[in-house]
This record gives sequence, structure tokens and C-alpha cells, in this order.
Amino acid sequence: ALLAEAERRLRATQLFRHVAVRAEGTKVIVETGDNWTLTPRVALSSKGGELTWQVGIEEGNLFGSGRSLAFRYDKGTERISRSLTWFEPQLLGSRFSLRVSGSDLSDGQSAEVALSRPFDSLLTPAAGSFLFRQATFETKQFAGGEEVAVWEKDERRVELEGGLLLGVHGERADRLIVFAGPEEVDLAAGSFGPPPVGGDRAFFWVGAGFQREARAWLVRQDHDQLGRDEDFNLAPVGRVDLAVSPAALGGEAAGRVRLGGSVGTTVGSGFTIGSVGAETRLDGGFQNARVRASVRGWWPAGPGLLAAHVGWRQAWNSDPEYQVQLDGQSGVRGYPLYAVTGEGNVTANVEFRAVLVPDVAKLAVLGAAVFVDGGVSWGEPDGWYRLFDAGIGLRIGLPRAGRNTLLRVDLARAFRPDPQGRTGWLLSFSSGQAF
Repeated sequence: ALLAEAERRLRATQLFRHVAVRAEGTKVIVETGDNWTLTPRVALSSKGGELTWQVGIEEGNLFGSGRSLAFRYDKGTERISRSLTWFEPQLLGSRFSLRVSGSDLSDGQSAEVALSRPFDSLLTPAAGSFLFRQATFETKQFAGGEEVAVWEKDERRVELEGGLLLGVHGERADRLIVFAGPEEVDLAAGSFGPPPVGGDRAFFWVGAGFQREARAWLVRQDHDQLGRDEDFNLAPVGRVDLAVSPAALGGEAAGRVRLGGSVGTTVGSGFTIGSVGAETRLDGGFQNARVRASVRGWWPAGPGLLAAHVGWRQAWNSDPEYQVQLDGQSGVRGYPLYAVTGEGNVTANVEFRAVLVPDVAKLAVLGAAVFVDGGVSWGEPDGWYRLFDAGIGLRIGLPRAGRNTLLRVDLARAFRPDPQGRTGWLLSFSSGQAF
């Protein structure tokens, strides 16, 4: 178990495409296949019909130390970002990691500092972290596939967290988590549309939680990536947090509940993994309540793999800037961005994936896919809509790359009209699988 855990931790560094750890007598043999760590980034993608691109350079193993330094110029769907990120995996030789990033945005700026001493294994007795984040940017509102408002958002968050091991039972660890820190959001009228109604929020959260981590790993290839070892955890894991914001500490009086977790199981010759996340504020009832749940599955099917996904998203009494979208970036690839806006939706996807050429000049793996997507959206502002598409895709695996190891090109045909009556063909391309 310890050797298998060492394999997974080495793969998680993203420095290696293949890792094998085995014991030979009193020796431990480690075999690795290295990734490229100095990576020029030239990315072009079309997400829901919106063209985005990115250029930059990243070194993921600076001077062989595991440190990373990255610069990116990113023309996204909503803004242009120029960012610089530094990651120190062992600060001053300790078990603490440090990540510092700053971004100059076309509509604002952001900065983040994260110091963390994680639970490295099930036996790690304690952990801790510090997070600071500040960002100013524009947030946009949509209805009927059109932009209806632009607001200015300023958010600030500081959180100090500590964790303590309660006990280990075989391949399961239980932990106590405590945390505290302020969270503030200011919303103001922007360059377009009506101003937000309310939305300013200030809390000082103090809370505790219970975390369970467990291990039941599967190692597979050619599932979500091509030509790489992939780790899937089927064990039940999760965390539940309860917090209060006392008025005496300078914030609004409120409560907060958050939970998240996942569990998997084998089904026939394949396996499935289900996940759930939910949160709500308690302030005269449920406020900004959100639920997200999904089930993914993978099954060998003849010369390829059948992958499936079902997802549900729902929001109640949302903060003014939060919306639930059903579009080409959130489950239905044949539709443009912000096609349908509502308070909840269900999506379903089925995709047959096959490897066509397993080795292209020892640099890439070529694959293909055939897929069907469907979704139902409900709630304000767009009401009830059903979307459906089908299409074909090309997959290019880059097993030697440390990040963005899969390039995806999809051509989808939308069969049911969105609020603007749009159907027809849509070409999209991006990194990573659609689900």
C-alpha cells in the first residue's frame, strides 16, 4: 500500500507520465517516464462558439527542484488576463508549499497567496493552510442568450485553517478541521444595464468540520487521458463544515453549511464515480443555496471505451451575480455560450472513445469520439428549455506534457432551438475532456 501511494504522489506532481515503484529485497526501485517541464503555451480554443487563445511559458521543475514559474496571456470568454504564478513545493525545506499569483485583468486585477501544509498521507497527524485572495473584475448577467447587465465586483477573502488527525482505520482516516477568516463582496453598477439589487456582503466565519479520506484506487489508461496512467479513487471520501459569522466580530450575523464528497463502485467490467457538493448561508432562511451532483462512468466497449455522465445543478435564493448556465461549456457542445440561463439544470452525456493511433512519432496519441448530449434547464430568467445535440470528435493525447495533456476537437449538431431559435452545427476545441 505504501509503494502504491508513493506512485500516486509522484504522478500527482505532474512531472512524470509513468511511475512504477516496487520492492526488490531491501531495495525500493522507482522507474519513471519524465514529462516535458519547460512548456511553451500556445493554445487556441472555441468554447461554445467563442474563440479564446492563450500564450505563455511555464517551467514546472525549475533547476530540478520541483518549483514552477509560469507566465500566461489569456484571452478568455469574458476578459483578458496577464498572470504570473510562482509555486514553491517545499518552502525553506519544510513540508509547507507556497503559491503566489497575480493577474492584470482587462476589467480589473487579482492577487492570491496560498500557504499550505497538507495531509500528505493517511498517517499525517496535522495540517494547516493560509489563504489570501483579492480580486476586482466585471461580472455579467445573461437572459435569453444575451448580455443584460455588467456589474463591478470586488471580493476579498482571508482564511486560516488547521486540521487534526482523529484516527486511522485501515485505508481510512478521520480528521477534525477548524477555520476562521473574513469574507467580503461588494457589487456596484457597471458599464451596462441596471445596478444590482443588494449583493454587498461581509462575514467573519468561524467554524469546524469533519473530513474523511479513504483509499480504493484504480489505475487505468485511455479513459480521460491518452497514453498516461490515470488514478481513480472509488473509496467514500467527504467533508462537512459548519460555520457562524457573529455580529460581534464585525460581520453580518449568519450561519453557513458546506458539504462535499464522492464515492465509486465497479459496475460490470467498468466503474462509476458519483460526487456531490452543496452549500448554503443561513440568514432568515436558506440564502445562496447551491447543489451540484454528478455521476460519471467508464466501460470497455469493443475496441474502445464507453463514457457516460449525468449531472444536476440547482440554486435557490442566489446572490445577485450567480447564474446557472446550460451551454456549450456546461454540458451541451452543440450550443453557444450562455445559450440558456436558469436556476437549475440536468445534463446527460454519452460518448464512445477509441484510440486510433497509439504512438505518433513517440510524441502523441490519436483518438476519436462519437457523442450525444442532452440538457434540461428551468427557472428564471429563461424558463423551461430542452437542448439536444450529437456529434463526432478528434482527441490528441500528449503523454509527455505535464499539463493540458489532451486536446479535444468536437463538431456537434444542435437539434432543438435555444431561446434565440439557434440550431445547426458548431465546432469547438479545447483541452481536456468535456466531462
